[in-house]
Amino acid sequence: MIPERLYLKGFAGIRAGLGRDELSLDLVQLAGDAELVAFAGTNGTGKTTVMDSLQPYRLLPSRASSFGPAGFSYYEHLVLPECVKDLTWRHAGKRYRSTLVFRLNGRRKTEAYLHVEENGQWAPVKVPAGTVSDGRAETYDVCVEALLGKPETFFTSVFAAQNRRPLASYTPGEIKGLMVELLGLEAIRQAGEKASQVARLLANTLDERRRVLGGLGDVDGGSRRLDEALARCGRAVTQHTRDKAAAQAQLDAAQAQVTRLAAEREAARGTEERRAALTTRRVAVREATARAVAAHRCQCSAPPKYEQELTKAIFMVRSGSD
Repeated sequence: MIPERLYLKGFAGIRAGLGRDELSLDLVQLAGDAELVAFAGTNGTGKTTVMDSLQPYRLLPSRASSFGPAGFSYYEHLVLPECVKDLTWRHAGKRYRSTLVFRLNGRRKTEAYLHVEENGQWAPVKVPAGTVSDGRAETYDVCVEALLGKPETFFTSVFAAQNRRPLASYTPGEIKGLMVELLGLEAIRQAGEKASQVARLLANTLDERRRVLGGLGDVDGGSRRLDEALARCGRAVTQHTRDKAAAQAQLDAAQAQVTRLAAEREAARGTEERRAALTTRRVAVREATARAVAAHRCQCSAPPKYEQELTKAIFMVRSGSD
């Protein structure tokens, strides 16, 4: 990244050092063919403000607590209701223009634009991921990082700000992150993160499958118990079917016996009626015989009339016996 032109408006460092609200520097014209450029001046003349502004990130690195917008606020270093930072810079053979507008009149608001020069015209930057610089600070940061990398790497390897943090104080994780970006291993790091996510998902899926398989074991046990109960029920049904068949046979035999006994009872009823009739006739014959014997005893010599009655009674007795 090579700065070409800088315009500042409303910065406290410039007003305090030069007594001015605006400053414009054409770095290409001022530097000419020089390979090394130095700023000279007494303390408090605004050198740090100018140096910190010669980069497109939304911070002043020598005054930021961390390399990122969250670790710095421009509003503490502005003095006008509307302040501007306009930086033209070159990178990878293209010219870019960063425009930051800060409004302090009432409600604080920041507008950030990043443009690229195309055929002599400034057009909004669009990164391969699809993000377009549309004036919002978030999209501006995404576009700048897509071109120059993360601010931590930029301010460690490219832009050495005043009072910058020494490398000796970096943690192993921070050194690893710097090396990954400097060596272009970001794709590998992202692949590693994706692999880690896949591994976590697979582990979660494996645990879930194990729980499901454990549940299937319980289902198998229950199925075996149900099969055994079903077999017992089948045997019980078979036994009950046999018992029912035997009971039906007994019922049929009992019904046949009832039918036979009913027929015998009907036959016995006719016999009883004939027996009653014969008994009645026998009683009548006995009475007649008794009367005849009594009459015979009363009359020793029976006239013919009594002989006829006796003969008739004897005949009736004989007929009844038959």
